[in-house]
Amino acid sequence: MDLPLRISPFGDRWRCQGCGICCRSVIIPLSDEEYRRIRQQGWQSRPGFAGRRLFVRVHPFRRKYRLAQRSDGYCVFLSPQGRCRIHEEFGEEAKPLVCRMFPYQIVPLERFGYLTVRRNCPTAAKEIGPTLEEQTHEWRPLAEQDRLRPRATAPPPLSVSIRGGWRRFHRLCDAVERLLCDDRYPMVRRLVHAALLANMVDRCRLPIWADENKLREFLRLLEGSIPEEAGEFFRQRLPPSATAGLLLRRTVVDYLRLHPRFDLENTWSDRLRWIVTSLSLGWGRGRIPAPAGGRAFQPWKPLSVENDHQPTTIPNNDATPEWVRLSELEHPLGPLDRELLRPLDRYFESMAVSRRFAVRGRPGWPITDRIRSLSLSFAVGMWMLRWSSRNRGVTEDDVIDVVIALDRGEGHAPQASRGYRRRLRALDRLGQIPRLLAWYAQ
Repeated sequence: MDLPLRISPFGDRWRCQGCGICCRSVIIPLSDEEYRRIRQQGWQSRPGFAGRRLFVRVHPFRRKYRLAQRSDGYCVFLSPQGRCRIHEEFGEEAKPLVCRMFPYQIVPLERFGYLTVRRNCPTAAKEIGPTLEEQTHEWRPLAEQDRLRPRATAPPPLSVSIRGGWRRFHRLCDAVERLLCDDRYPMVRRLVHAALLANMVDRCRLPIWADENKLREFLRLLEGSIPEEAGEFFRQRLPPSATAGLLLRRTVVDYLRLHPRFDLENTWSDRLRWIVTSLSLGWGRGRIPAPAGGRAFQPWKPLSVENDHQPTTIPNNDATPEWVRLSELEHPLGPLDRELLRPLDRYFESMAVSRRFAVRGRPGWPITDRIRSLSLSFAVGMWMLRWSSRNRGVTEDDVIDVVIALDRGEGHAPQASRGYRRRLRALDRLGQIPRLLAWYAQ
């Protein structure tokens, strides 16, 4: 059954500034009709595309395709000016629906779907531009496409042992929203509250979930008692255990390659760099590549433009990559202005208000594991802030880059894997998620 669409009450804004970040390291699946349409546009006969791979087959037994990417991870159709060539020559309607819909995202719930925006876009992360209400004429025709129309589904499980229904789903999500939007505390403290809530919910017994009044009272009691319990983690700020540090670094591996300034190309030398990075993070010592130059609003920096109408070579000033020792990334960041971290705060708040954290991606995951993933991502973000701002102070662009990486992770396969879920549960059993957050928030 199709669901009506409502705009998320969070107040999202965005405006395209042509930064090209949505055209890098993003998988663009094609419908059969889109694949045929783009093939018929005659790109292979053009000088800039002769012999270039335009599509990648994604299924061994069915003819399903996605758009190909260049060696630097950018879409094969991105021009040297950072524009979509399909859009330039054939109009916006000719682009794949996934490209046209970005950064809009639909969150299907029980009786309706929320429309929100992905913060994997610098202007969305900075909340620059018109509101979604002011853009209705742009997203409405797209949302009415059959592929994107929200449809009724079953709610995700509530905990590792309780499935529940939509009413209990909303009870638990309301509690998470109240915790994450409680501006009496900094965001790290709010996420510790949410992680403790998830731990306690997993331990509660079935009779509480069976009675609506008991459930409401139970959640309210937890919300009232959790802040006092959480305070202990910030009074002492104990370093995480060796096991927790290892599990966090393994999570960093999954997120780091999504960071706009982690420059990794599909070449043998960069594959070797990635192997060194993965091993170093696994061991907890060694070195990893330094962040590439550039700003969050100017990430598109191709090394070369091959076989274009006017072949151009852009010199690579980073021929010898710089490296960072992991030991440098364990030092405290020092006090950070709360306004500087506002884009990060707003990212987590928007995830809670729109319910996106609870229903998008990660099929079969209970809400409690999704809460843990959301909480742990903050520690990962603070680790990446150390990496991107080393030898200088943290800037707003550094924070925006972290928001982009975390948002990308919400739809990334490794962050929905069984291995990642086992990592989260191991950290929860060890009681280490609050310690990781408190330690890396310094």
